[in-house]
Amino acid sequence: MMNDKKQKTEIEMCNESINWNKKEQYLKEILVHHTPAFIDMDQCHQAAVCIPLLKNTSGGYDVLFEVRAATIAHQPGDVCLPGGMVEEGEAPREAALRELQEELLLNKDQICYLGDTDKLYTGSSLIMYSFAAEVTEYQNTFSPTEVDEVFCVPLEFFLHTEPKCYVTYAKVEPGENFPYELICGGREYNWRRRKEEVCFYQYEGHVIWGLTAKMMRAFVNIVKNLQM
Repeated sequence: MMNDKKQKTEIEMCNESINWNKKEQYLKEILVHHTPAFIDMDQCHQAAVCIPLLKNTSGGYDVLFEVRAATIAHQPGDVCLPGGMVEEGEAPREAALRELQEELLLNKDQICYLGDTDKLYTGSSLIMYSFAAEVTEYQNTFSPTEVDEVFCVPLEFFLHTEPKCYVTYAKVEPGENFPYELICGGREYNWRRRKEEVCFYQYEGHVIWGLTAKMMRAFVNIVKNLQM
């Protein structure tokens, strides 16, 4: 009887070993075809902006900026690039070009898509995509419900001007029902503060700052690398 139990245990162990070998092979196959993604990406908001470029009389480009309408709830009066949230079923590029057309009252044939530029994760559950496009035959049109005014800045200004950058810190504030008893230190836990760089450009009385300034700095770095 003891030999039967021993034999049965050995057979079970052998079967388990075979099963684990199969699972290991299966796991390897899964990982080979897996494309790494950011965790919790589905919980992030996605926005997209377009960097509108207008040919100037010097043969170069101007960058067109908007001043957000004073009636807008979020960041009224700030300088921004045309853009907005990515809608369901919409690709970021489609969102950026749609917002460009809507905010500046453009026809599709006035927009020449140039290419994808860099994207930014803000650390506050927002991913911002950026794209560049040339706008032709622009007549200073814009939607007054979203925009108070527009102005241009020569691309050369950004190529020769570094933004002034400062640091802000954001502290963690757990919710009321946070389970402090499950973490070491409880309510005295030493949370790590989130550090963020905030950049500023100033041009003829206009202040270009925050995410807009970061997007412009990234775009300018792309252009500089192409010129090298």
